[in-house]
Amino acid sequence: MTKLGVFDLEVRYGKVPALGGVTLHLQEGERLFVSGPNGAGKSSLLKAIAGAVSSSHGRVELDGDIITGKSAEAIARYGLSMVPEGRDIFSTLTVEENLRVGTGIRADKQAIEGDIAEIYDAFPILGERRHANAGALSGGQQQMLAIGRGLMTNPKLMMVDEPSLGLAPNIVDQVYDTLVALQKERGLTLLIVEQSSARAARVGGRMVLLRGGQVVGDGDASEFAERDLLKEAYFGQADQSKSTEQVQ
Repeated sequence: MTKLGVFDLEVRYGKVPALGGVTLHLQEGERLFVSGPNGAGKSSLLKAIAGAVSSSHGRVELDGDIITGKSAEAIARYGLSMVPEGRDIFSTLTVEENLRVGTGIRADKQAIEGDIAEIYDAFPILGERRHANAGALSGGQQQMLAIGRGLMTNPKLMMVDEPSLGLAPNIVDQVYDTLVALQKERGLTLLIVEQSSARAARVGGRMVLLRGGQVVGDGDASEFAERDLLKEAYFGQADQSKSTEQVQ
């Protein structure tokens, strides 16, 4: 079953194009990585899907419902959560207060305490520091908190923008291990911006490659790692007539 459909999506910032007609599909329970060089449109894609920026053309469907043009809060109520690049936590609030911020849209208030306990089980350091201000956490702990807060909306589709950015490799491994475990436990669909095809290949999943606001590759992440297609995209060597086909 198709969880997310993006059709010919365009985003512009003034006269500057960020996305130039992106089309992609994500199946329920799938794990999709989006990669590409800086300025390729990765963050703009996630923001447009989540309603954080407006699209100038095209549409987005979630579970068959058109969500294009709806507010970010309305889209969140459809079951979509986004963890933005830079984590965007509330540094003056405690860890637990940050988690509770993510529960505002939920109708099942009786399940909130159990879900907070589940986040603490997944990220034990957050439980240990539940009363600490979020600004006092390390970068890795803040990323865990941002993911935990995203999960507190009880999403069906979760988008994470560069979870490995600025983190030590062992912390990145921990974050990804927990994300994958939570995906299996909750039946989540994941859309992740990740610069490393090797990392994506180790985690496992499909990868879409963006360049210049357009899709120039789509296939298994391991194929991208083996064929070095990310390098081609970074240096402008990708043959778009071939790379927009499924990687075989």
